Amino acid sequence: MRGIKFCLNAALLGSVIHAQDILQPLVVTGQREEEREGNVEVERIEAERVSELLGQVPSLSVVATDSAGFGDTLAVRGTANTLFFGGAGVALVVDDVPFGDVYTYSTEFFDLESFTLHRGPQGSRFARNGPGGLIELKTLGPTETPEYGFSAEYGSFDSLNLRFRASGPLDERWAYTFQSYYKRRNGFIENTNPAVGGFNDDREQFGALGSLYYTPSADLEVRFRALYEGTRDGSQRLTGLPGVASDFGAFVDSSRAQDFFEVNSDLEGETEIDRLQFSLHLDQDLGWARLKSITSYQTWELSPNTVDLDLTAFPITTSSINQEQDVWGQEFRLESDESADLRWRAGLAYLRRDSEGDAERAFPFEIPGVGAFNSVQTTIFEIEEESVALFGNLEWDASERTRVELGGRLEYVENSVRRLQVDSGDFPSVSPTIRDQRNDFFFTPSLGLRYAVTDEATLFARTSTSFKPQGFTAFSNNAEQTRFDEEFAWETEVGLRYESADDELAFELRGYYKRIDDYQLNTTVPNSTDFIIVNADRVTAFGVEAELLWKPVEAFSLQATAGWNEIEFDDHTGLNGDDLSGNDVPFIPEFTASLTARYDFQRGFYLQAGVRAVGQTFFEEGNQSDFSQGSYEVWDAQLGYEAENWNAAIFIRNAFDEEYFSFVNSQIAAGSPGDPQVLGVRLGLEF
Repeated sequence: MRGIKFCLNAALLGSVIHAQDILQPLVVTGQREEEREGNVEVERIEAERVSELLGQVPSLSVVATDSAGFGDTLAVRGTANTLFFGGAGVALVVDDVPFGDVYTYSTEFFDLESFTLHRGPQGSRFARNGPGGLIELKTLGPTETPEYGFSAEYGSFDSLNLRFRASGPLDERWAYTFQSYYKRRNGFIENTNPAVGGFNDDREQFGALGSLYYTPSADLEVRFRALYEGTRDGSQRLTGLPGVASDFGAFVDSSRAQDFFEVNSDLEGETEIDRLQFSLHLDQDLGWARLKSITSYQTWELSPNTVDLDLTAFPITTSSINQEQDVWGQEFRLESDESADLRWRAGLAYLRRDSEGDAERAFPFEIPGVGAFNSVQTTIFEIEEESVALFGNLEWDASERTRVELGGRLEYVENSVRRLQVDSGDFPSVSPTIRDQRNDFFFTPSLGLRYAVTDEATLFARTSTSFKPQGFTAFSNNAEQTRFDEEFAWETEVGLRYESADDELAFELRGYYKRIDDYQLNTTVPNSTDFIIVNADRVTAFGVEAELLWKPVEAFSLQATAGWNEIEFDDHTGLNGDDLSGNDVPFIPEFTASLTARYDFQRGFYLQAGVRAVGQTFFEEGNQSDFSQGSYEVWDAQLGYEAENWNAAIFIRNAFDEEYFSFVNSQIAAGSPGDPQVLGVRLGLEF
């Protein structure tokens, strides 16, 4: 109930987006449904996963570990997920189907009708709780006549990307959509150990999405949807940080390869993930409102993820994780007529997440005066979370120029843990089984205002609260340290949106301030192998976001985006007693920006080029420079041709071969290098 107290108290993004699409929608104030056409055309910017939007969308932070999403961190305006066991800071909803934890998010984008990043708390508007923001994807619906599409891309590292889609009616009442992709490439990282050799981080992925539509009457539509994705990756893209000392000691550090794209490992490593999802959608027009029901189930399995943690030719320390998560969801939603002066949305949502797995860590240790020994620790766990939520949002056009929004979410969350650890090394042992259960109610309101100063300029403001529920982590032998508390935030934002009548100039400027109490973050317990979630007492965040499009002539467009923030621990003490107040919150860059130009020649040819920039990012709460990534820029360009039924292009990504780490692990002094320079060609057909 603390939420009530709170309330009382361009880069590529611009290089290929059409001018009329850049600033749609005004995602911060809960706009009308017909205005919500999506604010990112991911297909045109060649983004095929969320991680490729870093630097392109203000306030969206993405840390990719190169394990097909496992261990990734997503954040909007400072609210983020922890690596394995905490709740999502940025929720994901695809075709109204909610996803569970961030590590289970869909690996690739399918062909989309729209991509919308809703910034700020979204608990009053969606079944899935979105404390920091929510990513809403809508895939392509059925076409009135049979249509087919195919694209093929080939490039450096023997990379191949094939996509196919089909859509159309089956008879007067039945229709379908289907799309699939197949991707593969050779590895970027060379293993210089002659006993293993080669490039061990090859990638291969397959996905398919199909929907069957049944329309028995004009006021009822039924949709059955099925999705499968499979990932068969080699070793995680992980290399040692050159010149940085690790906890393994000087011998291990001297045995590591020192090149950005080289390892000297005794283990090839692998990551295998399967995702299967089913959903049933009912959409009934009741006359006075629309009733929607979405029933969904997803099973996600990681089996296994194996990593050589020391990155040397010696069998010193390894990690192997097998993990599963099942997610059941049921939503009932009522929506009013979107053309009315008073519009509302109300819903009831149920979500259950069951996670289980086993994680094995093998490592040596020494007892002074006795000798060296080996430990093989296997953690076996089950974590369950169940929630029921009532949510509602009201919009009222108080006048021709004024719109008021009022929303709220009431949610009950219950979670439990069962965990034990077995050591099968030189000193076999079994730890006591940890069993625990917690539950609580949460209420989070929101209030927004939008005022049209002129027909071209609009001012908006919104204040809202959010929560991430309490929970458990499995990677600790201490029963008290398996627990972490709920996180609460209060966010206020204001902004200005301008669109000229002739569509020549458009921009949006937003500012926000946010206070987060009991911020959830990962940390390592000193003098142990435990990796837990703790609550920092207070985090403060404020920032500015901007998007600009200028189209002086029909053939030329220039676009820029920028986001700057200061997100710091206002009050936080580390487990070792250090005062970390004033430090930057890890995994969030201090700024992102993009600038892109596109010129469309006559007869279908076009040329585009752009740069995206990412500011300094720390990867641990102590803000040590050794475990940070400095500012970097990535340039991309392409020359293409577009005809009515086909298109072709040659492209270059990371044109200047910029070297940077997308993720850094401070425990093992290693990181995941970003993609190197890639050259390629692409051909697309539609018929």
